[in-house]
Amino acid sequence: MSAANDPLSTAEPDVEPGLPPTRRFRTFDAVLDVPAFRWYLLSMMANWSGMQMQNFARGYLAYQITGSFAALGGIALANAIPRLLLALSGGVIADRASRRYVLQAGQFASFAITAWLAALLFAGRLTFNDLLIASVLQGIAMAFTMPARQAMIPQIVGPERLTNAFGLNATAMNGTRLLMPALAGVLVAVVGASWVFALMAAMFLLAFLAMFRVPKEPPAAAGAARPRGGGGRSGVGDIVEAFRYLRHQRVLATLLGVHLFVVLLTMPYQRLLPGFVDEVLATNESESAFILGLLLAVTGGGALIGSLVVASLPDRRRGLLLVGSMTMFALALLAFAWSGNVWLSVGIVLVLGFGQAGRQSLNQILIQTHVDDAYRGRISSIMMMEMGLESFGTFGFALFAAAFGGAWAFTLVAVGLVVVAAVIVFFLPSYRRLE
Repeated sequence: MSAANDPLSTAEPDVEPGLPPTRRFRTFDAVLDVPAFRWYLLSMMANWSGMQMQNFARGYLAYQITGSFAALGGIALANAIPRLLLALSGGVIADRASRRYVLQAGQFASFAITAWLAALLFAGRLTFNDLLIASVLQGIAMAFTMPARQAMIPQIVGPERLTNAFGLNATAMNGTRLLMPALAGVLVAVVGASWVFALMAAMFLLAFLAMFRVPKEPPAAAGAARPRGGGGRSGVGDIVEAFRYLRHQRVLATLLGVHLFVVLLTMPYQRLLPGFVDEVLATNESESAFILGLLLAVTGGGALIGSLVVASLPDRRRGLLLVGSMTMFALALLAFAWSGNVWLSVGIVLVLGFGQAGRQSLNQILIQTHVDDAYRGRISSIMMMEMGLESFGTFGFALFAAAFGGAWAFTLVAVGLVVVAAVIVFFLPSYRRLE
């Protein structure tokens, strides 16, 4: 079901007056045709550059300071709890306020938090507790920015370019995943982690500045029924209304339910990777930093290819493709868990990244296709709340890895994903038939 035929969609088919009509199946339509989306994408690329470096550097420092898998899980949990508790409030704000303003506030907060950590590192005073505090503060910022970020894309590009825009959005994200972890690994090994955090701070500041070129209310949102000022309702009333809306949208509810289980099982891979590399693939700290950066970069390369493929796809068989991407990720993760060889692992994670990108992009496209713009921020916040729950899963898998080893933890994740895919194939035929 395309967004153009979706009775829930309120967005206009044309994004900006005078823009050329959409050329079907062109990989770069949204970038070429919508100037606001170009600036949005530049801002997001700078933001993701900082986030990808942060994922590498924070996990690397946490494990090097403590030598514990549980510390990696603790960092993820500290980031997740605020996202879980505040996600719905973030969704309400995303549906009431200018989504650009909300996003910029979070970007500036990320700049300030990262600059503080950089200063501590340069002074030689960083502790594990500082990393925990920064994770909590970053989680608070993300609780408000992530729903706004997801909800902005449809209102910038309109329904006709939605698949293409989300594919390009994923391509940009995966491009930073390809380059930034490798750069962070090189900088940590050569000049120290302090410079990594300094560069991260600069990336967040660039993201904040570039977003000024995106209209606070893009033309595609004109006329959309968003609850400005709450329409006499409280924030709690807006949240209740969103769940009432979701209760009558069976397809959307099913998509969100499957998303929860899949996120719980796919995210532990990257969170636990620093400990797995140190335990299985590396012999010293410098080698561990290099291999970790290489694996994350190659994973990003596979994801980059996968997201470009999604951006070029027609709006057909997306549910079936989503199941296939999930299965590909699971089988690649199982092979990675037991490869034991660095260069074989590098080849495997290329496939793993491809499957991960397909899953992420297609899931977001299907959810955004089936939601009305008036509820887009709040439904996006439910997605973000589910992503907050993944850190509880990561913490559990981290404890399992501490007891039985990283290979068995990854094996458990892979088996769980295969089970979810089998349930979809045999018990949710309407899901795999989604267009």
